[in-house]
Amino acid sequence: MKTHKIMALFTAMALFQTLSGQSSSEDHYVGTFSNSQSGLVLSMDKAGDGTYQGFFQLQGQQYSFSKGTKLLGMINAEYQYNGQAFAFSLSRLVGDYYVTSEGVSIPVVKTANQPVAATKSTGDTSPSSKPSTATSPTPASGAGTKTSTTAPAATGARIADPSSGYSFQTPASWNSQEQGGGFVLSKVGAQVSMSVSPHEYKTLAEMRAQVLDANDPASNTYLKAQTQAYGSNGLFIRFDGTAQGKVVVIEMISLLSPNGGGVTIAATGVKDQYGADYTSLIKSVANSVQFSKPQTSSLAEQWKQKIKGKRLDYYYTGNGLADHYIIHICSEGTFVYKNDNSYSSNNAYTDFSYASAGADAGKWQVVAKGTQPTLILRFNDGRVWEYPLSPGKAGNEILLNGKRYFVQAGTMCQ
Repeated sequence: MKTHKIMALFTAMALFQTLSGQSSSEDHYVGTFSNSQSGLVLSMDKAGDGTYQGFFQLQGQQYSFSKGTKLLGMINAEYQYNGQAFAFSLSRLVGDYYVTSEGVSIPVVKTANQPVAATKSTGDTSPSSKPSTATSPTPASGAGTKTSTTAPAATGARIADPSSGYSFQTPASWNSQEQGGGFVLSKVGAQVSMSVSPHEYKTLAEMRAQVLDANDPASNTYLKAQTQAYGSNGLFIRFDGTAQGKVVVIEMISLLSPNGGGVTIAATGVKDQYGADYTSLIKSVANSVQFSKPQTSSLAEQWKQKIKGKRLDYYYTGNGLADHYIIHICSEGTFVYKNDNSYSSNNAYTDFSYASAGADAGKWQVVAKGTQPTLILRFNDGRVWEYPLSPGKAGNEILLNGKRYFVQAGTMCQ
């Protein structure tokens, strides 16, 4: 999230609270705040001179701060690490609290109206214990196979996707490129490709149910799947076998977000070039993931309302061929992609539950990439299609990647 966007958000928040007549007698920022997923605890008190002081605790370490000030409706302070000052803030937006540092916001819950006392020495720490607001999963309790979450921390650039509600840190010397609704990570000389992409699973059970062996003689692909728990909010998934005749390894770590959905970090390579160092790499990226509430721009929301619950029809005639493609945009966030050669007009709208589980179906969303609204289709089989959106000439037309689609009722969802 860009700093000027954060400032604009909290300026609007402060104005909203003033206009709504909210009482200023209660100081909502004094107390104890926490995020159970990351283990973050923030204790904040008000000093006699009107500034704010306290500490926050993360990964077994405590970091003290003082002289915090209120600006634009949020508390701004600094903590010390390795002789350097790092800024953070605590903000309140319509009853929800957020801790923000280095451009990333983490939701916290106010667990007490009083600050708690420090239990360990606070202040500067050794470089190996630098605080990170990343979600570092803890081992899951109960039965089941688990894999270690231990890995060196990723030290590369932090990349954020505010519209999907997550950010992550790349490994050192690795580059990232936005692609297919996610990010592709690459490094000169590396024999393994990596990716980070959002998913829409709601539970670990739902996620685990989709991990299946692959047996496709047509493409000479035979992959055996293994699944292990990764902390308390994720799965470690590994596929071994052949893909298009090559002996490969595919490893994934899928994490659940407290805001719904989540993110998957994946690495793929030829088996004799895929070592344990790549397993450590995807763990280091997974351990750096931070979740936040997905942000929707007003532009994206306008387009979402325009196409939600509609069917989008594309017609093409040329070279003696006639094509008719249909995208059913369902209100609950799913879609079904069809063409008129794949089903007859007599049964086009029957058994939608079956169709929505097929390969030509999935989840959709509209995001704004700068000033460009974009429709993203995430198919159940892993494909991701992106369509830049723009108005058509007529009121019932829109352009998807420059091609004219008619917007009309009659979707399979109804």
